[in-house]
Amino acid sequence: MKIELVRAPKFQALVRKNSGAAPIGATPVLPGHEPNDPLAILLTNYLLWESTPKLAEEALGRLSRLVVDANELRVMLEREVIETLGEKYPYVEERATRLRATLNDIFRRQHRTSLDHLRTLSRKDQRAYLDGLAEIPPFVAGRTSVVAFENPAPIIDDSIVELLVQQGAADPTATAADVSGWITKHYRVEEYLKVSGSLDALKRAASGAGGRNASKLRDAYLSRHAGFRAEVEAEKARIEAEKRALAEAAIREAEERRLAEIAAEEQRIREKKEAEEARVRLRAEREAARLAAIAQREADRVAREQARIAAEAARIKAAEDRAKAKAAADVARAKAAAEREQQREKARIAREKELERRQRAREKLEAQRAVVRAREEARRRKLAEQRRREAIAKAKKVAAAKQAAAKKAALLKAKQLAAAKKAAAKKAALLKAKQLAAAKKAAAVKAKQAAAVKAKQAAAVKAKQAAAVKAKQAAAVKAKQAAALKAKTLAAAKKAAAKKASATKKPAAGKSKSSSKSNSKLGAKSSNKSSNKSSTKSSTKNSSKSSTASKASSKNARKSKGTSRSKTGARGRRR
Repeated sequence: MKIELVRAPKFQALVRKNSGAAPIGATPVLPGHEPNDPLAILLTNYLLWESTPKLAEEALGRLSRLVVDANELRVMLEREVIETLGEKYPYVEERATRLRATLNDIFRRQHRTSLDHLRTLSRKDQRAYLDGLAEIPPFVAGRTSVVAFENPAPIIDDSIVELLVQQGAADPTATAADVSGWITKHYRVEEYLKVSGSLDALKRAASGAGGRNASKLRDAYLSRHAGFRAEVEAEKARIEAEKRALAEAAIREAEERRLAEIAAEEQRIREKKEAEEARVRLRAEREAARLAAIAQREADRVAREQARIAAEAARIKAAEDRAKAKAAADVARAKAAAEREQQREKARIAREKELERRQRAREKLEAQRAVVRAREEARRRKLAEQRRREAIAKAKKVAAAKQAAAKKAALLKAKQLAAAKKAAAKKAALLKAKQLAAAKKAAAVKAKQAAAVKAKQAAAVKAKQAAAVKAKQAAAVKAKQAAALKAKTLAAAKKAAAKKASATKKPAAGKSKSSSKSNSKLGAKSSNKSSNKSSTKSSTKNSSKSSTASKASSKNARKSKGTSRSKTGARGRRR
């Protein structure tokens, strides 16, 4: 039959009876540590274990005067820790032993005396780490988990277990670990603090005001469990003895096997040594035969090498002779090739010079031809201008004979016509000068282009020929434009002469009506004669001088003066 270590109804009744108590008391820490330092809280919980808060505060005061932090307690001797806490402190020797063992275990795991790394772990890992520390009581592990990490856990010590036994809520064989495990199974996590607070209140009430009964409770617990521990220790000793006997038997058996293996190994080594010596002898014999064969092969090789060297020397000498002959032939060929190349280069330079000379001659001839053409053009224009002036003078004389009656008006018209002619002559001369300058400039540009493209002779000749053709085409176009202009001017002159003839006939008819018939007949005859003369003269000279008739008509000249100026200006811009 299974025995219940904790009797649930009575346990729950005790918890409900003390449910109004505070869950957990204050936890002072060693000066020099933060209030929430897990290691400082662990030290305080060690002082509170099987003790009272008042005694724990007194012990902390003594520690603060002698040590700086908890790490000094780790490196101190056990006797020094006992003296620091006070020899009358409850269970001081056991407390010092457990405290040093726990601190050293922490240092061995973390390589420093600190529990700060537990802040980043889960609640389960925190609890497992604290419970696994060496010699740590369940009370210290549970209270450190609650205070330092706010991780609820049962807080049970031996005194509380003894009170539960006295109240009939626990079995006499139960331990603090058993009661703590039972609480974790039968209560929720959020109820751990309530249960711990109720049990702590029960302990304070049983210990009295000064906490004198606390030691008695644990002494009773230890005395009752002493028999259990003796049986457990005897069982452990028996098990250890059996383990030692088995280990010794295993050691003896292993030693026997080792000795047998050593003997077998020695025998194997001897056999191996003998086989190795036989192999060495065989290898030596083979090596001697091999060396003899090598010596014979080396002698044969030396003989072959000497024959090969002699043949190689003869071959090298023949090759050197051939190389010398080839070098002499190469030198002769190179010299002949250099001479041929030099002759070709001289011929090429002579050809280039001849081509350049011919090109310069062509350019010079072209320039001379351009100058001659320009001079011929200027001479033709000058002759045309002279003829035009002569025609104009003749036209003036004819106009003076025809217009005897209107001498003053004719004189005025002649002056205006002379001014117009002078302006036209100036424009024509200016145009000729510009054309001549353009021709000279074109000839200079051509000469420069010809000098710049000496290396490309065929292309330059073609370009010059094309430029000459273009120049001829431009001259032809200009000649056509001049012919067209002359034709237009001749047509305008003819039209103006016709208008003038019609205009002069009307005033002559009015004068004949007012005068006598004889005078009218004479005037008509004279006018007919003058008109016939002017018409015959104008008809004979129309082909060569187209501007005479236009300058003879004064009225039409006035009317068409602005029109002719605008037309000549437009023609000049087009040119």
